[in-house]
Amino acid sequence: MTIAGVDVTNRPPIEMRRAGLAYVPEGRMENGSIGSFTVAENLLLIDHADPRFLHRGLFDFGVIRTHCQTLVDEYAVKTPSLETTVRSLSGGNIQKLILARELSGTPKVLVASQPTRGVDIGAAEYIHRRLVEQRAQGTAILVISEDLDEVFALSDRIAVIYEGRIMGIVDPAATTREQIGLMMAGVAPEAA
Repeated sequence: MTIAGVDVTNRPPIEMRRAGLAYVPEGRMENGSIGSFTVAENLLLIDHADPRFLHRGLFDFGVIRTHCQTLVDEYAVKTPSLETTVRSLSGGNIQKLILARELSGTPKVLVASQPTRGVDIGAAEYIHRRLVEQRAQGTAILVISEDLDEVFALSDRIAVIYEGRIMGIVDPAATTREQIGLMMAGVAPEAA
């Protein structure tokens, strides 16, 4: 697997991130955040060693606060403060926080697994809008979703996987939900 010409096959996650990979996991509480950490701490999970946030080897809390508040404002994360624990936020606000953290590094590739599962309509629309804006800025985005409305709304191409095998790659403007459904059931497009 390569990212912008850099081979990251079997490389540690930190090297994949340095190559430009960002990830919004399916389980926002299990894999995307730490519920007992504050909003600010969760926003820095990835960048805690970034020289921008250090001064003589110690955290520069003024710079960190400004950075985190900027992300909260830019991504419309509704939180009483940066010191609020993440488990106190709604699912949509946790998802927006994760998106803010992952997109703040201007990734080359974003993998978003079930990006709007379990969030309200307003948060889902916001997340979709941010993903489309990020794509327009040149980030390659792989959306993994079982929500066909989401897949059709966000995709330039749709690849359907059934039992570990790609059943087909189609243009969403030239296919139907029925054809996608058949591929999801294991029927190859040639037989559809």
